[in-house]
Amino acid sequence: MAGSPPTDNAQLELRLLGRFELVLRESGELMPAPAAKMRALLAYLAAAPRSTETRRRLAGLLWESRGEDQARQSLRQLLSNFRRGASAKSSGILLFDDTTVSLDLSLVWIDRAALIEVRIDAELAELSRLADLYRDDFGLGLEIGEPDFDGWLQSERIRCRDAAISLFDRLVRALVNLGRHEEALTRANRLAEIDPTREETHRLVIAQEAIVSGRASAMQRYETFRLLLREELGVRPEAATLRLLDDLRRQPTPDRPVDAIVETGSQPAEPAKMLTSRSMSLRSISRGRQLAVLVAGLALALLLGGTIAMRASRLFVAPIAYIDDDTGRASLVVLPFETTPGHDDLRGRVSAYEAEAKVTFARHNRLSVVDFPDGALPADPAKLGRALRVRYVIKTVLNETPAGIEADVSLIDSPSGATVRVLPVPVEGKTFKFAREVVRPIFTEITLHRARTLAATDPDSTPGLIWRAAAMQISSRVGPIKDEELAMYDTVLARDQNQLYALLGLGGALILKVAREQSSSRVADTTRAEQLMQRAQQLAPNLAEIALEQGMLKTFQRQYREAIPYFERAVQLDRSQWIAAAQVAHCKMFVGRPDEAYDEMEAVMPNLLPDIGAAESAFIAAETALVAGHTDRALQYLVNAISDNPTMPRLYAMKAAVLWEEGHYAEAVTAAESSRKLRRPPAPEVTPATFTKRGGPEASQQYQEANKRYADAFQNAIDHLPPD
Repeated sequence: MAGSPPTDNAQLELRLLGRFELVLRESGELMPAPAAKMRALLAYLAAAPRSTETRRRLAGLLWESRGEDQARQSLRQLLSNFRRGASAKSSGILLFDDTTVSLDLSLVWIDRAALIEVRIDAELAELSRLADLYRDDFGLGLEIGEPDFDGWLQSERIRCRDAAISLFDRLVRALVNLGRHEEALTRANRLAEIDPTREETHRLVIAQEAIVSGRASAMQRYETFRLLLREELGVRPEAATLRLLDDLRRQPTPDRPVDAIVETGSQPAEPAKMLTSRSMSLRSISRGRQLAVLVAGLALALLLGGTIAMRASRLFVAPIAYIDDDTGRASLVVLPFETTPGHDDLRGRVSAYEAEAKVTFARHNRLSVVDFPDGALPADPAKLGRALRVRYVIKTVLNETPAGIEADVSLIDSPSGATVRVLPVPVEGKTFKFAREVVRPIFTEITLHRARTLAATDPDSTPGLIWRAAAMQISSRVGPIKDEELAMYDTVLARDQNQLYALLGLGGALILKVAREQSSSRVADTTRAEQLMQRAQQLAPNLAEIALEQGMLKTFQRQYREAIPYFERAVQLDRSQWIAAAQVAHCKMFVGRPDEAYDEMEAVMPNLLPDIGAAESAFIAAETALVAGHTDRALQYLVNAISDNPTMPRLYAMKAAVLWEEGHYAEAVTAAESSRKLRRPPAPEVTPATFTKRGGPEASQQYQEANKRYADAFQNAIDHLPPD
């Protein structure tokens, strides 16, 4: 039976739900991948009736651009090469005669068949096992440039994706009926990754989040999804989703059982029953940019967690219980962009920038974004903020300047009505870069403002400690991590070991200490950071920041291949995670793919903003360029890194090595002297041995040889230093 586990006679597994893999079942050994056309042929046969097809049909599919005789000769050659070149364990899976070619199903088990042929009466364990088979789209990367085959491949992907959606939907509802809500939420999130445009899925997610984490977190998920629908696709949520939201809003107290949330009506219903509704008809919408945004953004948006407030209908009444006062998050409302008098034409030209800024604010895991009520812009933004019970209001005014359009972005404190900061940002280039140039400094100002406010009113409360530690982390981004910052996070975790922002803050600080070689106990700090991130990952499984930090921990442990999937996941969850994308390239350099790594790094680096994170990335970009043989480019990256963060000794050490290698001896000695002057405990001094130890024996031979060369160059530079 195709949907059953492999029989005893099936020696091999052909995995096509994701990238092509042919696996020896007994040992789990991955067999060498055959040629591209052979992979395409095996995929086609795996989906064909009885796994058999005529030679004529296969030749026409795989060599459509050639004549029939030449195509059939190419097929004969392909089959002959496979039979001669494949291992004895896999060569027998193909059976062919003068007219047909078949897969021997007694020797090979196919994941695609198991998915398509799942039984109607399959039990929960089988549904879970089959769900685990779906790694990604069918035949990922199997395109061969032949229109008929590539068209068939696309249609087969849709078929398998639809089957996976049906399977995951059945699994989620079965788990809900059994009261296994955390498992149901995990599976629902995976379903949202498979098809982010399916609104039924988001109702499943919202309902399960309400049960697992509470009403506030569920409303956060709804709000971000609604915002993306409006800004990216121009549609409103379906009526069933709005009814679910109404039920969440009417929940009077936290004591009310969330299981009582129903679609409209007065009678309670089981969550699984209340979530049945027609699927969203977004498949007919052109995907392009909209789908790209949803695929990358929705998975993260679904698991931000925290409180979200919807439109406020009541007037300001003191005293105000501001949203998120006790959570370590900051609530805000983003007003529509305004234009200065006489420049009304600007608004239409920057609508995409406004939409991107709103979505980027909504994605931030420390911010709760409240929807702006329909109607005219308020005369008093602070009064609106108090009515909505949000701490901050973001007001943006567009101006025409000789240099182009500029946005003056104001951060307004609702309680006092004071303007905390006005930030001028050029409206140019890519929309996501503009959004990050707005959100990053605004969040910095929010952090510093919340820390000052709470330090004066409630310094030892959990929010007070979290915001003060975060502010200290900002101030110590250049220089050593302060023990006081770590102690604040430790105090919070002693009260609540599951405080997400304390877990992220402390784990991130420890990771930064190790990365900057400021740790007196690298192993202990790495181990603790790993434990903290594992706990945070359990609380927020789809947070890009956590995936990034977990990847960093793998690199510290020199597990470069294992680190790559974490960094790739961070990029998948948040398309603006360019630091993670740079780390993917860096790891590829470590494992012996320097040319590919260099090309990817070159594509990533222009997207980074000039800040401390960019300095770290510029360092690894320089190292990647060196190993790939691009010395001039490496030197430019080092200059940029030192400009962004002039406190890191290793930047000057590498610069000294490159300059010496290039024959700029006096400049090399000056850089080496700067490296020595910046040394500070507990970080060890940067020496030539620092170069040779970096990467370790797990790194590729090419990397180790390059490191040895530059270690020798650095030694020459420091040999010419004057005595201390």
